[in-house]
Amino acid sequence: MAIDWLIFILCSSAIVFAGIRLASFGDAIGRRTGIGRGWIGLLFLATITSIPELTATITGATINVPNIAIGDALGSNLFNIVIIAIIDILLLSQGPLLRKVKPYHVASGGFAIVLTVLAIAGIEIFPDAAVFGISPVSFAILLLYVFAVFLLFRVEKREAVSESETRATMSFSRAVAGFVLSAAVIIVAGIFLIHASKNIAVATSLSASFMGAILIAIVTSLPELATSIGAFRIGEYDMIVGNLFGSNMFNILTIFFADVAFRRGSIFSGLGNGASDQLITASLGIGITAIAVIAIAYRSNRRVLGMGADALFILAAYVVSACLIVIRGINA
Repeated sequence: MAIDWLIFILCSSAIVFAGIRLASFGDAIGRRTGIGRGWIGLLFLATITSIPELTATITGATINVPNIAIGDALGSNLFNIVIIAIIDILLLSQGPLLRKVKPYHVASGGFAIVLTVLAIAGIEIFPDAAVFGISPVSFAILLLYVFAVFLLFRVEKREAVSESETRATMSFSRAVAGFVLSAAVIIVAGIFLIHASKNIAVATSLSASFMGAILIAIVTSLPELATSIGAFRIGEYDMIVGNLFGSNMFNILTIFFADVAFRRGSIFSGLGNGASDQLITASLGIGITAIAVIAIAYRSNRRVLGMGADALFILAAYVVSACLIVIRGINA
């Protein structure tokens, strides 16, 4: 188990370093191409930083532990939103964070919620339905994700103001090379990190739902945290929220790929007694995402204990959610 902890620490360090650099390279690509940084975060950063979640969900499905697979996707969504509160705290007197971002993020947050609702439908209403061994709900998740990405690109192009600032930036070729290298580090380190964290989690003898929704979920969200800190350092707040909401959309999409890898019928049918845990995690994720979406729309400037009131609500909601999941996991 000592070797697993060593791998865990080394891979975590590599992901944090690469994730911080990834944001700078993504920002440079956005400036050179004219693509909005919100969409850079939504699609490119979100996809790269969600590779560990994709790896975990497919691995969980392949080795017949669907509760780890789906629990990781839903639990990562919970932790990703609390990253907003972490960045808000780092802003100190400059916040709140969600007041600084553009209103079009309401759309991506809304799509993340609708995708999670589809996952709930698969868990609760149609767990046994399958077409070619894959749930129809999984197909619906795939189609909605593709439609959402297309629509959100159009929304940002229509709503975003010109982002052609004259701030000096690196060359396009250097930005692309750095982005690809950082992404490769995150992907490779993420794969090793998943296996090490899974071995550590199994050694604790906790429930699969708990391992997926808390332990592995936090581990697989390290790239999102590192990239958000990197974007914070260069003042790209839209990239932060775009990455987090985009990652949450992609995390739900990983359920489709996990369903394909789960060759025992619909992956929802394999949850068994863990289905209730997944429903709770999904519902909590919808609630905490809704707080963030409402905060973006409301744009409050109120601060409590040195942080935005909305960030405080998000942090409190996550603590309550995590405690509930931990208690159920320990009692399982």
